[in-house]
Amino acid sequence: MRLQIDRRAFHRAVGLSALTATVPAFLHHTGLALAGDPIKGVPPIKGLKDNRVLVIVQLAGGNDGLNTVVPYADDKYYKARPKIAVDKGKVHKLTDTLGLHPEMADLKKVFDEGGLAVVPNVGYPNPNRSHFKSMDVWETATPPERVGKTGWVGRYFDAECKGADSPMLGLRVGDQAALTLAGERAGVATFANPAMLEDNSTGPLARGLDKLNEVEPTGIPALDYVQRTGNTTRQLSRKISAAVRDVKSGVEYPPFSLCQALRLVSQMVTAGLPTRVYYVTLGGFDTHAGQMLRHPALLQELSQGLALFRADLKAHGQLDRVMVMTFSEFGRRVDENQQQGTDHGTANVMFLLGGNVKPGVHGVPPDLGKLDNQGDLVFKTDFRTVYAGVLKHWLGADPTGIVGKDFTPLELVKA
Repeated sequence: MRLQIDRRAFHRAVGLSALTATVPAFLHHTGLALAGDPIKGVPPIKGLKDNRVLVIVQLAGGNDGLNTVVPYADDKYYKARPKIAVDKGKVHKLTDTLGLHPEMADLKKVFDEGGLAVVPNVGYPNPNRSHFKSMDVWETATPPERVGKTGWVGRYFDAECKGADSPMLGLRVGDQAALTLAGERAGVATFANPAMLEDNSTGPLARGLDKLNEVEPTGIPALDYVQRTGNTTRQLSRKISAAVRDVKSGVEYPPFSLCQALRLVSQMVTAGLPTRVYYVTLGGFDTHAGQMLRHPALLQELSQGLALFRADLKAHGQLDRVMVMTFSEFGRRVDENQQQGTDHGTANVMFLLGGNVKPGVHGVPPDLGKLDNQGDLVFKTDFRTVYAGVLKHWLGADPTGIVGKDFTPLELVKA
């Protein structure tokens, strides 16, 4: 796949230089399932019945779903957005009523090849327009009034992966831990910078961990725990670095943050690291003003990143064992504001991509003729039915104890 770079988006290119990492307390098993060279056949993690992987892509800030999957046949859309609506003649048509934004040409090709599922008008009852509260709802899969402390993936780890022999069932590439992955027992890791995965054996963190590991056990639990965690951190970084170094990307990625994060995930998946769920983020979607200058560039980066990731996995023979799912904490208001942007809204769109995804548009499109009392979209697909479908049909788990019994799993995986 050819390299595509748009100058509008180049200002978001991220340098990968700092060497930092955060490893939670429960990473105290040294080197579990990490010994040896990268695995070509990629057997399942010991204790799990298959080698499937889920990659979660967060669109942080509240993506404008209506300008992502455009209701181009609805005049009400153009009336509500006289300045920022997407030209109906430029959309990439998915159906007779919905089309992808013009900057999402790469993702349209994936759709045409049968590799993309689109779920429009996704949300939840009594939606909250706070970034923090709504993110809590999406990450925990619980109602706003009783948000818990564990994430839906963390609960999956606790319930279904008890015997898995891995210190990092979940891996977050980013500068903050993801509540989505938080559980009571399972090991997860957060890499604050993708450069943690590069072969840097002489950096300050590496030298500090080496010094720490030279100390003999003290018999003091707290100090010995710090030493043990440091040792695990060093071993993890070395093993991941070796795996990534030995796996060459099958495509050329542009130097944008999401693309580089997905490049590293592809390398780790291909290397057979014992990770079940990866989590990456593309930020900048809080488009209150000047949306036409910012949003197209973000959608281009998302489209390119996902398409390149798919092509990379396919080149390495790994596409059929990976499912990608995108989400954002909320959509935007139907009406544009006076700053040619959009404010916090409700329902949104989700994408699922992979070799075994059930392609097409799933669910009910947004109805701009039937808005709520605040002039926002009324969701038709509860996001927890998407989660339940991924859990049941992709990860082989019982979703009732994870997201609840009231959500019929959406069928998003080929039979």
